[in-house]
Amino acid sequence: MGLLEDKVGMVTGGGSGIGRATCLKFANEGARVVVVDINEDDAEATVAAIKAAGGDATHAIANVGDEHQVAHAIRTAMDTYGGLHVASNNAALSVGGHLLADIDAADFIRTYEVTVNGVFYCMKYQIPAMIESGGGAIVNIGSRAADQPNIMMSPYDSAKAAVNGLTRSAAKEYARQAIRVNCINPGVIRTEGIEKYLASDEKHEPRMTRGIAMKRLGLPDELADAVVWLCSDRASYITGQSVSVDGGMLG
Repeated sequence: MGLLEDKVGMVTGGGSGIGRATCLKFANEGARVVVVDINEDDAEATVAAIKAAGGDATHAIANVGDEHQVAHAIRTAMDTYGGLHVASNNAALSVGGHLLADIDAADFIRTYEVTVNGVFYCMKYQIPAMIESGGGAIVNIGSRAADQPNIMMSPYDSAKAAVNGLTRSAAKEYARQAIRVNCINPGVIRTEGIEKYLASDEKHEPRMTRGIAMKRLGLPDELADAVVWLCSDRASYITGQSVSVDGGMLG
């Protein structure tokens, strides 16, 4: 029996990278999965991969920065599968790359609309659905940059710090209603975007791994394994935590 047997799960940003890996892991552990992404082709590809492996999945197209689209995605889970038990809020956006005083205010706002507001909207609708379903677990995806910020990325880094704060607040408020909420702070993960960056210059990877104790970049599957574990009953007494999965970057 899988760790998420008979559960209904949803993943935002499920069309690629860590989100897709999490969708596949959810399904492999027995969950029926709602794949949420702004890109329909990517979402459908994830659903197809789950079904090809014998799992059950559907998709909902949503920009998580839009409250109404998020509410629709949660309704899709409830209407299609009759409940919602586990979720990973993975979708985020980073716009611009400037020192703080040079950042365009519109770029700052767009980053927060998706990265922070999106997590708020998701939990706003996921939590009541999970309470109705008898309880559940949410894992938000933050970033190690919440604790170790980068230069010229203050909108994204501060937004991810806010995700950690929202996680702790939600965990405290809903613990007595059988809702657990945790956050994973990834280090540098080999997503499609990172792979393109590494391919542009052979010096990038040695530079990026220099500060990692394990001397390698993480894999999307490794993040997904951590998400699944925190969503499962194996982590039944863990809530309100921010867990670094970074190969020892902050060690």
